[in-house]
Amino acid sequence: MPADHSFDIVAKVDLTEIDNAHQQALKEIGNRWDFKGKTAELEWNKGEKKVIATGSEKYVLDAMLDIFKTRLAKRGVSVKALELKTEEPAQKGGIRATFEIRQGIPSEKAKIITKMVKERKFKVQASIQGDEVRVSGKQLDDLQAVQQAVRELDLDLPISFQNYK
Repeated sequence: MPADHSFDIVAKVDLTEIDNAHQQALKEIGNRWDFKGKTAELEWNKGEKKVIATGSEKYVLDAMLDIFKTRLAKRGVSVKALELKTEEPAQKGGIRATFEIRQGIPSEKAKIITKMVKERKFKVQASIQGDEVRVSGKQLDDLQAVQQAVRELDLDLPISFQNYK
């Protein structure tokens, strides 16, 4: 009898990579000639897992966020990790956007994953374990089919697969 194989579906990002992307984005923002004389601030609070972008105008804010998201993508961090919490007016007529970094799969999204696995009748077991989903089965091909199906779901989370055994 072959041994069971398993993997975990998780939604986690490397905070160090976000820190590096933030530093690179700050350099590029500081060098932009079209931001001269305008408010263009990008703050990263690693403890609270928040990114706060403040721009004197909407296009400045959008350009800063585009730079930051590009840097995240180049460092292998999914842009889906950023969740917009608030967009509010800042001082001097500017705009401030606050993003939180998503860590872990919320229970309602985990239920969607397990329901999809059961509906498609994969020969695997899916169970929710805290903020991740463990999938186990006898055939590696079945596990790979589940991974492909999860990628096709649009969960708006930075999904990755770990502990592949």
